[in-house]
Amino acid sequence: MLGIMPAMSNSIRNAWQAYLSLTGARRELATLGLCLAVGLILLPVVIWLAGHFFLGEYLRDPSGTPTGGPLALWIDYLKGLAQGSLGYWTALLGPWLLLLALRGSRRFLRM
Repeated sequence: MLGIMPAMSNSIRNAWQAYLSLTGARRELATLGLCLAVGLILLPVVIWLAGHFFLGEYLRDPSGTPTGGPLALWIDYLKGLAQGSLGYWTALLGPWLLLLALRGSRRFLRM
């Protein structure tokens, strides 16, 4: 098990160095891709965990029977994206929009 950690660390370091070596539009596209991956994969899990902790079981229908876990929420999330729901698209684009806001704030503070 311990032998895996250095290899994983090297893989992450190599991926980070490859990302840093990108310039211009390629770097921005890679950043957008990473933010979309976070919004598509990680954010629904975090939403489910927070909802489960604060609100209880995830109910897919109004009958009140617990019918879903994180996978059910993720499937509903994908359906909402496919239907073009503004809330789901806001969640998907949220990490990228937050990054743009942070960049804009940093640029504004440098003035």
